[in-house]
Amino acid sequence: MKNFHLFFTAALLLFLSACQEEVPETPAGPLPAPQNVHCTDVTSTSLTFAWDAVDGAERYAVRLKNADDGTIMVTEYETSLSHAFTGLETGTSYVCMVRAIAGNRFSEFTSSSAYTPGESTPDPEPEPDPDPDPDMTEAYKAMLIPSAEDDHGLTLAFPGAEGGGMYTTGGRGGRIIHVTNLNDSGTGSLRAAVEATGARIIVFDVAGIIELQSKLRIRNGNLTIAGQTAPGDGICIKNYATVVESDNVIIRFIRFRLGNMVMSGDGEDCIWGRRHSDIILDHCSMSWSIDECASFYGNENFTMQWCIMTESLRNSNHPKGNHGYGGIWGGENASFHHNMLSNHDSRNPRFDHPEIYENPSDPDKRGNVDYRNNVVYNWGSNSTYGGEGGHFNMVNNYYRQGPASRDRRYFIDANGIYTSSSKDYGYPYLYMAGNYYYDYPDMTAQNGVYWHDHSTNIPPDSERLLSSLLPISGPSGQTVYTTTHSAQDAFARICEAGGASLVRDAVDKRACADAQSGTASITDGGNGSTGGIIDTPSAAGGWPSYSADTENEANDKTDSDSDGIPDWFENRFGLNSKDSSDAASKTIDIHGRYTNFEMYLHYLVRNIVASQTSGGTYTSLD
Repeated sequence: MKNFHLFFTAALLLFLSACQEEVPETPAGPLPAPQNVHCTDVTSTSLTFAWDAVDGAERYAVRLKNADDGTIMVTEYETSLSHAFTGLETGTSYVCMVRAIAGNRFSEFTSSSAYTPGESTPDPEPEPDPDPDPDMTEAYKAMLIPSAEDDHGLTLAFPGAEGGGMYTTGGRGGRIIHVTNLNDSGTGSLRAAVEATGARIIVFDVAGIIELQSKLRIRNGNLTIAGQTAPGDGICIKNYATVVESDNVIIRFIRFRLGNMVMSGDGEDCIWGRRHSDIILDHCSMSWSIDECASFYGNENFTMQWCIMTESLRNSNHPKGNHGYGGIWGGENASFHHNMLSNHDSRNPRFDHPEIYENPSDPDKRGNVDYRNNVVYNWGSNSTYGGEGGHFNMVNNYYRQGPASRDRRYFIDANGIYTSSSKDYGYPYLYMAGNYYYDYPDMTAQNGVYWHDHSTNIPPDSERLLSSLLPISGPSGQTVYTTTHSAQDAFARICEAGGASLVRDAVDKRACADAQSGTASITDGGNGSTGGIIDTPSAAGGWPSYSADTENEANDKTDSDSDGIPDWFENRFGLNSKDSSDAASKTIDIHGRYTNFEMYLHYLVRNIVASQTSGGTYTSLD
């Protein structure tokens, strides 16, 4: 595959608010303003506010204002109906202001009364409305399963799984293996768990960096790696690539931050895989690759969703010289949605071509690909290109130039000729809709494709710009779904929840902040690169520290019956912490799809899943 806190000064907070708050466009019709903005909790350094829902609102802008001088301290965005402001000064009075937002429609702000940390008393909670669904148990409601999934009732890889790999089963029904140390190998290591056989679910009792001494090869499938179970700041994998070389694999909430501390013969990706089926990567973070951050092609029924790929290394130790690439993406019934590619020189992504398959004239596992709601920011030499002879949907993606970007006035540089062999495979078939280019907001499908003939005078083929969606289906022909947002909303939501976001690290925070502001925090890449493109992790400050002490629901591991579900969860949701058999039961899921253990895994990230699916359209891809 180798071809390819809150004691800020008021002035600083005012500055950040001005820089980061989204200013809606002229509304098509205003929304009603939120009502009943009130304080629900007061501590010496925090205030929590709530408000009533507005019909049609997708999210809410929540401002905190100093009640004495009117300074806007900060603006946040919420998809829920409450927000906690922490790190406030005791004795200072604050007002909360809330407006509703839906696309380019927005309401006026509604303000609360003034409240003072350490002095005010929270408002009494209103009497709750009657339960609108008496058949839905309290335990199940707390899971926040997306309503669209309850409507169709299908069992997915996990709640929130979408796209071509959404039916992957991974280690469902298998044994639970605990990672108990950060060693490269041996008992209790991630490698030992990966190399085990049979259906298995890997959970983490530790947090920190796993420094691989060789590639981590996933050769035995029927595997789920549940990174969200790690305590504190979570898990990061360093030094060598992770390679998916088997079918039926689920990987969630893991960081792959490779680096250039070791030499490799052909240049390392953070993670890659090809020629397999039923794979889903969810909420992973990749950076500092020698070659590509994440390349997946030639896979059938595949999804990569809600991942952040940033800062591949350009002038590093790749044997071919300058690299620094995002990824090579393709496959059959393959989905790439709600991902961010930022600060890569090229391959943002590179759509696959026939010659990376074993039989270029009839490539196995190459078919329709759905590329939707992705963000591409601050490419260097090129953004999205390639796709010779392939079939790709490009729907509601967001493109923005950055300090390092060449002015590429297209969504895709579509290739027909594979230049290494000079063979003509024909331009890709493209269905394009709803894509947005920040620097050229009037760009459309018709003028957003550069038909690159590589000086062969092969004219564009109008029949290859399609008027209908290329269908994506499940492994047995099942309908496949993906929540679809506008390009601009997808960008905002990826910045809120993308990557290993249960506890977000400095790398992903930087990637999102830079993309939102159109700037580059790192101006000197370390070995000649500039404008946000880097050459070595040291230019970016090196690896963050990942502590097990950071607050996280996964921290309490007390498990009296050793069934993989901590006692706190069993006690909270009516299970028996002395009976290990209830982990495999389906008592919490009133629809009978997921085991209680799977519900525990989901509960840890329930708010993230609820946030990412709100405000969009649950779209069938058939």
